[in-house]
Formats: sequence, structure tokens, C-alpha cells
Amino acid sequence: MKRILLIILILFILLGCEKVIRIKNGKLAGVNNIEDLDKISTFSFAIMSDNKGDSSQNSEKFARMQQWIKDSDDLFIIGVGDHLKKDWDNSFLDLIQNNDWWNKNFYPNIADGENEFYGSGQGDWGAGEKLLDNVDLSSHASVILQENGCEYYLKRKVGNVTIHLIQLHFSDQPKEEKIAFNEESKKFLTEKLLTIQKSHNDIVIASAHSRTGFWYKNLSESQFKILTEKCDLVLSATTHFFERAIIPEYEDDGPLFINTGSITYPSMFCPAGYVQVNVLNYPRSMVVQYINADISERELQYENYAFIKMINGKILKTNFRSMKPEENVDRIITFLPQEMSKETMQKISEDMYKKVTNADEALVQIENTLHKGDVKYRDLWEIFPYNNEICKITLNKSQYKEIFGEKTKKDTISIALSSYYAKYILRKFDVNKDILLCSGVSEIESLENWLKDLKIEIDNH
Repeated sequence: MKRILLIILILFILLGCEKVIRIKNGKLAGVNNIEDLDKISTFSFAIMSDNKGDSSQNSEKFARMQQWIKDSDDLFIIGVGDHLKKDWDNSFLDLIQNNDWWNKNFYPNIADGENEFYGSGQGDWGAGEKLLDNVDLSSHASVILQENGCEYYLKRKVGNVTIHLIQLHFSDQPKEEKIAFNEESKKFLTEKLLTIQKSHNDIVIASAHSRTGFWYKNLSESQFKILTEKCDLVLSATTHFFERAIIPEYEDDGPLFINTGSITYPSMFCPAGYVQVNVLNYPRSMVVQYINADISERELQYENYAFIKMINGKILKTNFRSMKPEENVDRIITFLPQEMSKETMQKISEDMYKKVTNADEALVQIENTLHKGDVKYRDLWEIFPYNNEICKITLNKSQYKEIFGEKTKKDTISIALSSYYAKYILRKFDVNKDILLCSGVSEIESLENWLKDLKIEIDNH
């Protein structure tokens, strides 16, 4: 009896007065909003990717993330690559060089965007290593830099917890994956993982940008086994779309594999966002959420965007709130009596662009057809996966010829195009920004309105 009482006393001393968080059916007891989650967390950190040089200077969504990271009192932020873009503003460089918190607490991944910015192109393997010169990796952490200069293993102590982060180089180019993600990188990964004596006080994260998303598929069976035995969180990027990969043999065991989306250029129906990780002490776990930066208030997430990863344990499916009607990508927009071919959608999209902007011409790139029958909201993203804003640029004869390689009889000509292409033209050809007029209307919004008008037309007949 004395021995039992002694054990209870020791446990009480070890736990102190810190509250044990009840997790039941994927819910956290007493957590009704994201501020409640912040209060019960031992600490938190963030993860972002694919901002292409944007920062709070030129992106409202990035500015929200930056403020929310501050509101959460995040200790650091992990980058998963494509943080720079050649011929773009790249105000992000100013942020990480001149903002003291970002300089000391941003842990970037080197990917194709960095290679292109510092080197001869996206396939200039490892050229992006120069980005690491702009951050102070060793400020709060122990860092081992790989001989290639662009990969590293970082350890950061937070109380009695050690964060282990392994950043690997796997860029979109070259297309030969054996070159883009070579054996030396995989060896560096496994060697460092094997040095970790994993306990519930170790949080292990492996990260690579990847060429098509979910780089674990490029590992050998033995390499993958080490990854699953040691890691809690495995990060990929490049697709600009947040999702979780479920490994059939593991299901909810092993690491949480996620693709980290994009804070400024999301694709498909994924909102612009970043990953927020709240670490809980009792039980030791991570609450992992993809935070929507398209909206003005930070909030808890619904199913598919929120998970609880027990350290050395299960991944718990969770749903902190109900899905809003506008978040349901399977809602039906209209019914089409016949399929709209890619050629038909191209013509419709050009007319739609010109109508929104009152432009003379339209430069549009679509990706798919619209099928016959019920058209769901998710189907619209097959046409415009990046949902850019529709803009208009007005060029004189010489500018038009320089940019498009063709002559025009008009003294000035206006062209409707996406904000992505518009920004590219402004920077590549160094033309005055005054020629650009953005409509405030997104591609998906415009297409949805067109389909609703079409439905009215069909119904009237």
C-alpha cells in the first residue's frame, strides 16, 4: 500500500497542476473555439508552403496568416518550399531578412522555386540553398547541414519536448525522380531518423516539397519502414492542395501524412491556408488543422481539415465544427442536358472573361470539360483549378507585339486574363502597373454565375 501511495504521489508531482485533456470521439473537452485550443496547448507552431515570394506586403491572405501566427503565440514556422518565384516581387525575402521573429524562427525547405530564383532554372539541383543564408537556423536550434548545403536536420527543445525536423530537397524539376530525389537525400533521411531514440517527448517531422505530392512513394520498402517507425508528421507540398494520405496497411497508425496546401495560390477547391499545430501535454498529442485564410476570422476546422495525432499512437479523426453550406463542394450548381466539350468551354470562358472586364480579347487556359447531368461545385474547379481573379491589361501596339509576338492594327488593345498571367506580364516585361485593372471577380464565381444564368435560360424554354 505504501508503494502504491508513493507511485501516486510521484505521478502527482510529475503532472503538477497541469490539466489532463479529455479526448473522446475525436473531440476535445471544453474546446469550443480556436482560442480555447490555444489556452490548453503547451505550445504551437505553424507550417506553410507555396507562397511564391508573396508576403503580407502584397497578400491579404498572407497578412492574415502572419497575424494569426502572432495571435496563437506560435514558436516557429516550418516552410515546405516554393517560397520564392523568379521575376516576381519576392517581398517574402524582406520579411525573413528584416523581421526578427521570422529570421530566427522560419525553417524553410529548398525546392524548385528557390532553385529557379537563385540558379539557372527549377532543375538547377540545390541552387536554392542560398535561401538558408537569409535565415538564422541556429538561433534556437541545433542544426546539422547536409554536405549538399540544401538539406538539414534540426532539433529544437521546447520544455521537455524535442522537435526533430528533417528538411529534404525534392524539386519539381528535373523530371527524372532519381535525380530530383536522389539516394543521398534518402540516406540522409534514414540515417538521421535512426539516431533518434523516440519517446513520447520527441516529435519527429520529415519534409520534402516533392514533384507530384506525397514523396513517401519514392522510398524503398526499408526506407519507408524507418519513416513510419520514427515520424509523427510527414509533410509534402507542390500540389497547392491540402489533403491527408491514408496508407492502406497503416490506416490510422503511423505518421500523419499531409500535403500542406498553399497560403497564396491554392488549387482546386482548397482554400488559401496554412497548417496550425497545437501540442498538448496530457495526453501528448498534436492537433493538426488546415486554417482557412480566405475568411476574416481564425476558426476551428471541420472534418478532412482537422486531425489529432497521438504521439507514438493513433491518428484520431475529428470534426471540431459543422461544415458550412458554402464549404460543401458536392452541392449541385445546375443540370446540363449535354456535355460541354473543352473547345466549347474555351469559347464560353473567353466570352465570360471579356464580359467581366469589357476587354477586346481574352487569354484563357482551361483544364477540362463539363459533363452532362448534375454539375457539382467541385466540377467547376476542374475547369479553373487555381480560381484566379479575372483582370484586364491595356497595351499599345509595341507592347502587344513584344509580349505576344503579333501585330495589331489598333493603337491600344485590352486583353482579359487571369491575375497570375497579368502579374507575370507586368514583371517579365517591366510594363507600368497602371495598365492593369482587376475586376474583383474570380474565375469560379464567374463560371458559377454563367451556369446559373444558363439554368434560368433552360428552365424558361
